[in-house]
Amino acid sequence: MNKNEIISILKDLGRRPNKGLGQNFLIDKNILGKIVTTSEIKKGDRVLEIGPGLGVLTEALLESGAQLTVIEKDKVLADRLSQQRPPRQRGIITQSAIRGICADAAKSDFDDLMGAKPWKFVSNLPYSITSLALRKALYAKNPPTLLIALIQKEVAERILAEDKKEKMSLLALMSHLACAEIKIIHRVSPTSFYPEPKVDSAIIKMVPLSAKDRLKKWGIDPEAVMKVAKLGFSHPRKLLGRNLGIKTEAWEEITTKLHINPKARAEELTAKEWVELAKCLNLD
Repeated sequence: MNKNEIISILKDLGRRPNKGLGQNFLIDKNILGKIVTTSEIKKGDRVLEIGPGLGVLTEALLESGAQLTVIEKDKVLADRLSQQRPPRQRGIITQSAIRGICADAAKSDFDDLMGAKPWKFVSNLPYSITSLALRKALYAKNPPTLLIALIQKEVAERILAEDKKEKMSLLALMSHLACAEIKIIHRVSPTSFYPEPKVDSAIIKMVPLSAKDRLKKWGIDPEAVMKVAKLGFSHPRKLLGRNLGIKTEAWEEITTKLHINPKARAEELTAKEWVELAKCLNLD
């Protein structure tokens, strides 16, 4: 869909883009193509899409042969999606290829929706739900085999932080603990959307690890690491030792053992250092 088509559809629905729901509709066919290509959809692949809106990405995924589950919070748009027949291409798409759910993705259980069989997560995510949606997908009992999301560029770049040259964040740490690969595929201009957001976006690719593989890789449940990290990031400007409530002498002993700066702040530790710190504190 182009900008004029989206404006026309919204007018017919008596609606305007909802800022509260982060409704910025993708209008760039080139970006749409990059998302679908990177998703490597094969006929019959089970895919979860959050915030399908007017179904621009939805149609492209269906045309690739996906068995699609979509979660849309906006009831008017959800009803429109349910009333649409999926596009047909070479006769491979039927109405049963899409399952539309009117719900708040923030409150939805991805395991209940997708079950135990392999699935993929492909979405143009509303900015307000980015962190929560990624966490729910990456830490599902059965995480997706591949996660492709169009998100705010600054957030994507922070997620990639993995050494002391970059500032770590809770989202970045959570992501690196849960993934075998994280990569920015393409930067996306605001002009690729209607209405145009005030920030640039990016397509991010993440290859999640299973719970078993996460434990094998790190030697500790990442959830245990995150419990320590949440305390460490509770007051970002304060020194890490103070946030963790560890007495000076004990903290100096721990940091010496782990070769960590005793005056470090939470954002200065790498994922590996967070893992070693959690193991040292025996909170797993």
